[in-house]
Amino acid sequence: MDKLKLYVLIQNLANGLTQPFMGFLAVANGVSNIGLGLVSSANGFFAGLVQLPLRGLNEPVKLLKVSTLVLAVLWLTMAFVSYGNPTLYVATYLSIAAVGGVSSYAWALLMERASRGSRGRVLAEYGFFGAVGSLLATLTAGLVVKGDYGLARYVFLTAAMLIMSNAFILTQLSSIRYDGGLGSIRQSIRGIERFLTATFLFAMVWSFAWPIFPVAQYYVFNMTTEQVAILSIVSGASTLMLQRPVGSLVDRHRRLMMFLGRFLLITFPLMYVFCTNVYQLFIFNVVSGFTNSVSSTAYMAYLFDNSRDKKGAIMVYNTIYGTGTLVGSLLGSTALTIAEPLVGVTDAVRYLLVIDAAARAGAAVAYLKLPEFSSPSKGTLTISARAN
Repeated sequence: MDKLKLYVLIQNLANGLTQPFMGFLAVANGVSNIGLGLVSSANGFFAGLVQLPLRGLNEPVKLLKVSTLVLAVLWLTMAFVSYGNPTLYVATYLSIAAVGGVSSYAWALLMERASRGSRGRVLAEYGFFGAVGSLLATLTAGLVVKGDYGLARYVFLTAAMLIMSNAFILTQLSSIRYDGGLGSIRQSIRGIERFLTATFLFAMVWSFAWPIFPVAQYYVFNMTTEQVAILSIVSGASTLMLQRPVGSLVDRHRRLMMFLGRFLLITFPLMYVFCTNVYQLFIFNVVSGFTNSVSSTAYMAYLFDNSRDKKGAIMVYNTIYGTGTLVGSLLGSTALTIAEPLVGVTDAVRYLLVIDAAARAGAAVAYLKLPEFSSPSKGTLTISARAN
């Protein structure tokens, strides 16, 4: 198997063990609403912020090797030190998200090189391998933990071991050097200003609901980690089925797919409002197969094909997206903190999610107004002797 495909398979095994449960476990561990907002937005904001000083680095494989090793150490810290302490839980997870941002940046540079000529198809192919890796891991973690949240320590330990094995795999990769010059921020965003504006606005309204979802799962639907796992598996399985055909559609109808990928995200806040049991949640979560498939292909493909300084554009995109998710998550957690004592947790969750669904629908329209993508540019990566 191609080493990059093996890497993404194992990395998503580790992600599947942990990521679907981090918000839910934060609630179970007594993390405050504001802390939950930070946990919910960590992968967006802190991953984007940490990429700012990386813009001048030009060897993504080396960056990926170091960040992968540090990630393994941080998950060991979560397992043996931080889990069970709300403050340390949040702090360690923010560190994991920041180092994960370094990995994401290096991975995006590798994918820019690998996907030239057929962005949607190639990005979808790597997304397919990533989804395969996460499904079994998520189910296993959910079955192991169930209602005994102390067992999550062993899940974190397993994730650390998997990531450590990935660090070994990366030692076998040849180096890839980015030979492009370091342009200004203004040059990096030239031609994609409207896309970045749409990204910020949607990230803000999208992430508003993120700290509310685990509260709904824990307090409104009384879910267990097993049920959270099933919810994630439904999402992953439907993504597997749709990833490749959606990738082909993205290459032919990019702007329409970008709009639909955002608009249909109204499904998820509304399902927590109108569903009366977890089985209905499972059914409606099938929609995530489409939205996940578009998210993993269309937006990065648009960015790659419309930017001259691809490395700078990736950095700016991730920073803007991350800032939007932090603002939105903190607004959502603050709104929940204010509304909960006034109307109770159940009604507070439902009122806020209805508001968020309407905001998502409105913000999605901005993607219909974007210019069509330009012809793929010739990038500057050369090879010498890589995510409701």
